[in-house]
Amino acid sequence: MRIFAIIIALLAACAFGQVPPAAYGHQHVQRQQAQAVWGLNAPMATLAAQVHQESGWNCDARSWVGAVGCTQFMPATANDMAKRYPDSLYPPNPRNPRWAFRAQAQYMLDLKNGRGARGAANDCERMAFALAAYNGGEGWVLRDRAVSDASGKPRGVFFGAAQYANAGRRADFKKENADYPERILLRIEPRYIKAGFGKGSCS
Repeated sequence: MRIFAIIIALLAACAFGQVPPAAYGHQHVQRQQAQAVWGLNAPMATLAAQVHQESGWNCDARSWVGAVGCTQFMPATANDMAKRYPDSLYPPNPRNPRWAFRAQAQYMLDLKNGRGARGAANDCERMAFALAAYNGGEGWVLRDRAVSDASGKPRGVFFGAAQYANAGRRADFKKENADYPERILLRIEPRYIKAGFGKGSCS
């Protein structure tokens, strides 16, 4: 019955636009791990909003495609992160919140500094490209940006431009990828700013 009550509380919190109780339970560890990567100016509200979207702060979550943990790393990506950052992420353990938050922070910083987000118009757009890459792969972000640029849309802009360009994905996959940064940055992030988690990327 306790598990059922927790699920109901989580669904109610999400439905009414609140921060779920589990987020507060993980807040300190996430901040600690994110600041170890980003420094004191880590965009905590953005990273928290991403966890909210990925798993609702359920660190035992497993998706139908096999993504695991509160930050929903695929096993192959978790293994790759462990190889690239052996001092902090080996062995891979995406079900462990400490590992998951550290890997999320590192991967998001890598993507924000990567080719897919390069030349973005501002920090908000840059984070949107990074989130799109987290969700659908950096290669697709680069291809979608090329399509958007060729169509005459503003360069370096995700929202309203590259967001809707499709370099060849199935329509449902593209829609999910287009909506992912918008949900996190424009709809969920403000809740976490208001709840005192820290700064966001688009506020």
